[in-house]
Amino acid sequence: MLNVVSVSLVVGTLLAVVVAQAILANGQVKLSGLQHELSLEQSLHRQGELAVAQLETPSRIVGSATNQLRMVHPDQVTELPFVSLSAPLPTPKITPRPATPVAPASAAAPAATVPPSQTGLTGSTTKASSHPASTTTATSTP
Repeated sequence: MLNVVSVSLVVGTLLAVVVAQAILANGQVKLSGLQHELSLEQSLHRQGELAVAQLETPSRIVGSATNQLRMVHPDQVTELPFVSLSAPLPTPKITPRPATPVAPASAAAPAATVPPSQTGLTGSTTKASSHPASTTTATSTP
C-alpha cells in the first residue's frame, strides 16, 4: 500500500510539473507576441515623431507659407512691450450706458381677446390688437 501511495504521489507531482511547464510555455508565447507588437508600435511611433519633426522645421514652414499660401515677409516687425503678469493691472473705468426710453404701456400690451357677448356675434371670438396694421376678421355661425 505504501508503494502505491508513493508511486501515485510521484506521478501526481510529475503531472503537476508538466502542467506548470505548459502554462509557463503558453505565457512565454503570449509575452513574445506582445513584445513583437510593442516593437512594431514603437517603430511606428518613431516614424511619426520623425514626420512631425520634419513638418515643424522653420525652413519647411517658411517655404510652405511663401510658395503655397503666397505669404510675404513683412517690411517691418513691431515688438510689443513686455507686460509683467506678477503686477496687478489697474481696474478699468466703467461708465454706465445711457438709459433707453421706455415704450408707453398701451403699445407694449399684448393682444386681448374680446368675449363674443361684446361683439354681437355668436360662436366666435375677435382679437383686439393695438398694432395698426393688423386686421381682425370675425365670423359668425348660424
